Amino acid sequence: MKTLGVVAMGAGAALLIAGCGSGSGGSAASGAAPAGLLRGGEVRVCTDPEYAPMEYFEDGNTTDPVGFDSDAARALADLWKVKVTWQVTSFDGLMPGLQAGRCDVLWSALYVSPERTKVADATPFLRTGPGLIVRTGEKTITGAADLAGKTVAVQGGGANEQTLQRLSEKLQAEGKASITIQAYPKTAETVAAVTNGKADALIETDVAVVDMVGKSNHALTAIPAVFAADTVFGVFTKKGSPLSAPVAAAVRTLVENGSLAKIATEYGLDPARITAG
Repeated sequence: MKTLGVVAMGAGAALLIAGCGSGSGGSAASGAAPAGLLRGGEVRVCTDPEYAPMEYFEDGNTTDPVGFDSDAARALADLWKVKVTWQVTSFDGLMPGLQAGRCDVLWSALYVSPERTKVADATPFLRTGPGLIVRTGEKTITGAADLAGKTVAVQGGGANEQTLQRLSEKLQAEGKASITIQAYPKTAETVAAVTNGKADALIETDVAVVDMVGKSNHALTAIPAVFAADTVFGVFTKKGSPLSAPVAAAVRTLVENGSLAKIATEYGLDPARITAG
């Protein structure tokens, strides 16, 4: 298992929500749990529940997120025989929350990248890549080259924005127009930008594309196979944390025993993309 890591992104306010009660204080190992937890008897998870099908609130519940990542974190807690609590924050507050010690692990649809490996450890669990969404009826965008001169919305601060920047530079080097990149704090705002005509397209991780298109009431359409599935999501811990190796071992167990594949299937994800490294 390779040990990877993550870059700090801007600070954001965070709210701790107890998903299954609170544990007693102390960081010593207890039962199946490893040493290093912020509180004995619980694992605290940083999450931004705004990203179906990975993590989101449903049916008015604002305390217990559901989705692939959330259920996978519960499976981790079950493996360690501890409770799970949630440190809920905005996307740009996820890494600062981990770095500040407000959670034990960050499990919230965050890419592993070379830049991020500098400041936090990570364990890969799902191969993924960018997807492209346009307004239904859009005929001028069928591939990456067609984004030259277009306005593309993206959630700011992540790998998708970097992908757009690299593509824009490539198009310029080929003598084509650059891409106008509109970065927004939340994915819902990227959807609104395309729906309202402020942007020609949006780029989002492929795991979220089906959900976004399905909820658009036929207003949006996905353009397939524009980008390669060449990245992975990771579970993050603080750099050098005593939890890094136990998290890697736990994820490997959840892959090998089929738990993550089962959760992926429940949320419409491809279980073949589950990875242990």
